[in-house]
Amino acid sequence: MSKSRIIKFARHYSCLMGDCPQHCCNGWTIPVDGDTWEQIEKEPGKTGERLRRHISGKSDDDRQIKKVFGRCPFLTDHKLCHLHKDGRSDLEPLVCRQFPHQVLDLGDRREVTMLLSCYSAAKAFCEHPDEISFMDGGEELTSYYIIENRDEPYLDFLLSERKKLLDVVADTSHDLPLIFSSVYAYAAATNARYLSNDARGTVSEVQFSFDPDEWGEYAVGDGTDYAFFPIDMMDKCILNLIDYSFLFTRNRRLWRLIRKYQKLFGDLYQGEAEQWLKDKLEELYEKDASFETRHRSYFYYTLLQIYPLAYESYFWQRQTLLSIFYTELLMIFDVTEYVTSGKVPDRETQILTLCSLERGTRHNPSMTENIYNVIRNEFI
Repeated sequence: MSKSRIIKFARHYSCLMGDCPQHCCNGWTIPVDGDTWEQIEKEPGKTGERLRRHISGKSDDDRQIKKVFGRCPFLTDHKLCHLHKDGRSDLEPLVCRQFPHQVLDLGDRREVTMLLSCYSAAKAFCEHPDEISFMDGGEELTSYYIIENRDEPYLDFLLSERKKLLDVVADTSHDLPLIFSSVYAYAAATNARYLSNDARGTVSEVQFSFDPDEWGEYAVGDGTDYAFFPIDMMDKCILNLIDYSFLFTRNRRLWRLIRKYQKLFGDLYQGEAEQWLKDKLEELYEKDASFETRHRSYFYYTLLQIYPLAYESYFWQRQTLLSIFYTELLMIFDVTEYVTSGKVPDRETQILTLCSLERGTRHNPSMTENIYNVIRNEFI
């Protein structure tokens, strides 16, 4: 590995262990990787027997720890991992040893980011929104996401396109609605041209523009509406997908947020809801400008984190749409907390809202796919 970089705010992360308010051993699916399973298979005595008894699945793709009453059976009464406490980290699944670090290997490059579904990672992000660039580090971690593509010219192109869009998002002279629409129009146009074999060499001819008249067939509104995605589509995703079975037991805070959201938006027509969202967001930004920074930084971070996944699919339009979707969802839930509480959400509320949202959406790969299917069928 010739080049390894880690997100800067990771230096502010530290596991709260038993004091974590959103413990990752409760309610989460814990996959068991192949290397760890080999260690467990060889483990003698009662420890090995107990481990094997609590693991289901026969292949690396479906092998996981069987939960007991919704939590990992190796979690002690003090909310600490029994294996970790006993110094047997060699028997812990890789995801347990490295969470919330997300390690992505791209050719000879490595990028280490933080999953904000972890409370402490979300806390580090919320407290240091200006530290969402990379620094050297992360070599000691083990990758569990290796993209086997060997199209190095394409990877260079993809990362240069990401940098171009990240620079646009960081430019505070333009508001987020205009940035959403212009970033999407550019990404969709370049993606369509790149996927056309006879036009791949002319991708550079697509010019980025903040002028809606130049967005052509990829224009979404006029760049003044915070609801990039129609509220009725967002509502369908929230109530039919994100509010899934047993959410109350798996992610109680998100369940409560959705109930509050229903009371606020349930009686509004689409146009009313979108105007109301815009009015309340602008009101919130006026009372506390850090929320505009929060939403811009979150959009920046999701683009930075998931854009490279297009190295596998050659479809960065998808990553752009998902980044906008998650940001709009955060806006909706921040406004929900603001209006229902009658006050600007404090830092603790912001952290819990963010990690609950991430835990209920981005942390769940099947959820991500279901959300994108709705976007593809109703929006693209």
